[in-house]
Amino acid sequence: MNFKIITVPETQTEVCLHRDRNEGGEEIVRITALVISLTGTEPMLETVVRFADAWSAQFFVEDYSETSAKGFLRQCLEEEGIRTGRDCV
Repeated sequence: MNFKIITVPETQTEVCLHRDRNEGGEEIVRITALVISLTGTEPMLETVVRFADAWSAQFFVEDYSETSAKGFLRQCLEEEGIRTGRDCV
């Protein structure tokens, strides 16, 4: 599996996973989400996870769940200091 979208039902936020390779040929998965902050801006949250091999990256995408998506949103919003009108978890 190379792509997956999980919708967090409480906020209708879509968390997208995209498996790829970086310039160095490493297996990576990009995790992204677009949120709406209290100030009306729409910041893109993103993190990149590197893997030793294609199997590990594929398993990560397949196994990624709604619970994982909520954790990603919570962590990114806290790190970036972004406040939203709804609780993400």
